[in-house]
Amino acid sequence: MKRSAGFLFKFLPLLAGLCVVLATGAGRVAAQQPDLLYVCVQDDAKVAVVDMTARKVLRTIDFQALGFSATAKPHYIVVEPDGSYWYVSLIGANRVLKMDRTDKIAGQYEMETPGMLALSGTKQLVATRSMSAVNPPKRIAIVDRPSMKGEEVEVLFARPHPMAATSTYAYTGSLGVNQVASISLADQKVNVVNVPAPATHSFVQFSVSRDGKTLIGTGDVSGQVLMFSLSEPANPRLVRTLAIGKMAFDPAFTPDEKFVWVPVKSSNEIVVVDAASWKEVARIKDAKLQQPQQVAFSSDGAWAFVTNNNKMDHMADPAMAGHAMPATDGMASLVVINTKTLKVDQAIPLGKNLTGMGRK
Repeated sequence: MKRSAGFLFKFLPLLAGLCVVLATGAGRVAAQQPDLLYVCVQDDAKVAVVDMTARKVLRTIDFQALGFSATAKPHYIVVEPDGSYWYVSLIGANRVLKMDRTDKIAGQYEMETPGMLALSGTKQLVATRSMSAVNPPKRIAIVDRPSMKGEEVEVLFARPHPMAATSTYAYTGSLGVNQVASISLADQKVNVVNVPAPATHSFVQFSVSRDGKTLIGTGDVSGQVLMFSLSEPANPRLVRTLAIGKMAFDPAFTPDEKFVWVPVKSSNEIVVVDAASWKEVARIKDAKLQQPQQVAFSSDGAWAFVTNNNKMDHMADPAMAGHAMPATDGMASLVVINTKTLKVDQAIPLGKNLTGMGRK
């Protein structure tokens, strides 16, 4: 026994050193994991996975191979902060899917024409309705992410579409009337706020600042980008508006939150707004921008990735005939912009009608 104990004590430093080496190696492997961008190729029923550092496609998930139809229409994506799961709305399949790291289905929630998604805290997922749904239910879905079980909550107004969330509240707005709603995620209490405007905004998408104090929205019809104060989280208060052009789509804060980038489909531009002065500071123009929809930034903020529709009608909504665009329904690209020079650096062709995306 004494000899065995002595042998053990002799090698304890070596074992400790080995543990340090293994832990350090694991840390390096984790640190080397690429920033992944999951991009919806809506009209091809696919999602492309892009390495944001190398700026190349790693793989493509074909939802037809997973048992869905060619019209599954993957539309929007959110990703767990640690990359363990990602969630995608399938408009044509009436499903929100939970996918694991290996792109296998880990769960699903059924709802009519799901649209935009947002994560709240560590457990909740909130979903709205697709822009292409003319008369969907006046409800949003609140889903428990671990179990993918949930329920729908009435928000009172028609066509709830945009979605953003903090750890305690979700926010949506109407495509048909000038109203936004806050939803308490603790007790599902809904508060509807009227937004003053001379005409219909038709709210497209929302984004919330990291501190949860500011909500940014865009109007498809009004062509405005709007700032709401969330000093009272249940009662969003409009404080600023800025006209940037019809069909203003998904607003995105830069990583330092000094600017807001907004795609404008009607003019095929990205408008850059100073978040402090609320003034337009730049318009990014390039022939490769064809109905830009969403912007995602690399973790260091050096690059902006922009999805493009390149589609005759960006949402196929018969109630919005004026949205027909002079495009060709052709190959659409993920456009990469240098955020320092504000110049397009690259266009990565991915398929037909690129819509939403989410990054790890």
